[in-house]
Amino acid sequence: MESSLSQVALYRRWRPQTFADVVGQEHVAHTIQGQVREDRIAHAYLFSGPRGTGKTSTARILAKALNCEQGPTPEPCNKCDACRSITDGTSLDVIEIDAASHGGVDDVRELRDNVLLAPALARKKIYIVDEAHMVSTQGWNAFLKTIEEPPSHVVFVFATTEPEKVIGTIKSRCQRFDFRRVSGDDIHRHLARICAEERIEAEDAALAVIARHADGGMRDALSTLDQLASSGTVTAERAVDLLGSAPVETLFEFGESLAARDAGTALRMLARLVDEGDDLRTFTRQALEHFRGLLFLQRVPDGGGLIDATDESRARLSAQADRFQPAHLVHVLKLLADAQAEMRQQAPPRLTLELAVVRAALPDADASPEALLSRIERLERMLESRPAAAASPEEAAPDAAPAPAQQPPAAPQRRPIPPKRSARARAQEPPKAEDDLPAPDPEIAASLDFDRVSRDWPVLLEETRKRSKQLYALLAAMRPIGYANGSLDLEAKFDYHASQIAELKHARAFADSFNAVFGTPVRIRATVASDAPPPAPDPPTAESGPPVDPVEALKDALGAEVIDEIEG
Repeated sequence: MESSLSQVALYRRWRPQTFADVVGQEHVAHTIQGQVREDRIAHAYLFSGPRGTGKTSTARILAKALNCEQGPTPEPCNKCDACRSITDGTSLDVIEIDAASHGGVDDVRELRDNVLLAPALARKKIYIVDEAHMVSTQGWNAFLKTIEEPPSHVVFVFATTEPEKVIGTIKSRCQRFDFRRVSGDDIHRHLARICAEERIEAEDAALAVIARHADGGMRDALSTLDQLASSGTVTAERAVDLLGSAPVETLFEFGESLAARDAGTALRMLARLVDEGDDLRTFTRQALEHFRGLLFLQRVPDGGGLIDATDESRARLSAQADRFQPAHLVHVLKLLADAQAEMRQQAPPRLTLELAVVRAALPDADASPEALLSRIERLERMLESRPAAAASPEEAAPDAAPAPAQQPPAAPQRRPIPPKRSARARAQEPPKAEDDLPAPDPEIAASLDFDRVSRDWPVLLEETRKRSKQLYALLAAMRPIGYANGSLDLEAKFDYHASQIAELKHARAFADSFNAVFGTPVRIRATVASDAPPPAPDPPTAESGPPVDPVEALKDALGAEVIDEIEG
């Protein structure tokens, strides 16, 4: 007896026998139990969800609940002849059909004829159709009337992993229950319980690896545990060797390399995984899940319950999330998701992932807006650092035009006066007071430094462009020169730009953009570069000389030049 028992697979020995045994599907179990209790059973059900989540097992438990000698009851006894025959698969009144091999129109016609026969021993005749999406359209059409108005002694349960392939006329005649992926924590706890009762020696870390690799499927987790337990103690090392899973430390190391934009370290890590025989497709899926956790922890307090991780892992993820700017993190996730999609189309896994890593770590190798802005900024700095070219003779020669004979001494030059606004406009404009600006967060502001702000200046520009193209145009002509405790110093080439950026509406919009990228608002101070062109003089009065061409005055004020003139 012991020998025959040991040959039964774990997932069969531990198949759920009551609704309480179905792990992770409480929303389904409670509803069906209520229907049995209130005698409101539907004539047809559609159970949909990933493989190994309990669809067929729940259908069998429903059959026992309806046919138990103590019932119908929401808690089948599993001791009477009816329950035992269903558990053993020998009941004449619970018919399981594999639609993958019996989904044609002739099979459905035969089933339709058998439905009319009364149960042999039980109260209800239960038809469990597995892989229901494999039934042909002609088969469904032949079965449609029977499903719509079945005999009172019949209940249909259709189980499928692809509900979208079941035709709408059938779905509309069924009560649908969606089975969810079982959480990693639930799988982990269930495996630990099985190991305790089966006397299997297993490391807790190994069970965590198995649960994570099962991807929400309890049956897959039990099959893996069974395979590992057949040759001794279940260790994390053996689980990783079997499943090709990347250790948690490898995922954190990979995240650190991309946070530091260190393509070399990331590429060497991929090479090591290949040498060790790891599956890069599996690694890509795990990396996606890792960076998804970083994104949620960065945007939602404590992950909002959307992250399946222990408290220790959540703390480490939160710390690593702070190493990424939001735009960079989203960019990495998109690259990994694209790489995973390409691998499914038979693209070379190693090359595909290496290209994604290079693009994630080196924005200059990418054509994204972030990368383009980075290149533009570098070119601007290169141009600014080049020595000024020798002035041409025309530029070097002083203006030969003599000053008017009776012109009085020029008045002291002042900075350009902003264009006049109407009294109504000035009344509607909010006052330029720092109290109207959001205050920087002291803790976050103190954690920032100028190197980080300067490095992510292109990202900030892109965020600003989405909010205000006018402000973006102003910032594109400026550069950061200092940052400390929530105050950012900007240097402008022209006085006009410095005065405009100080306007309250621009200061407020810039503070919002800065907050979106760095997590805190900022106060800005703008200065004019020492080598900036001198400000234009005030327009002359009638006493000071002849009138000045307004176009020339505007050129001098803005530091502009005429590109083309159109006559007429």
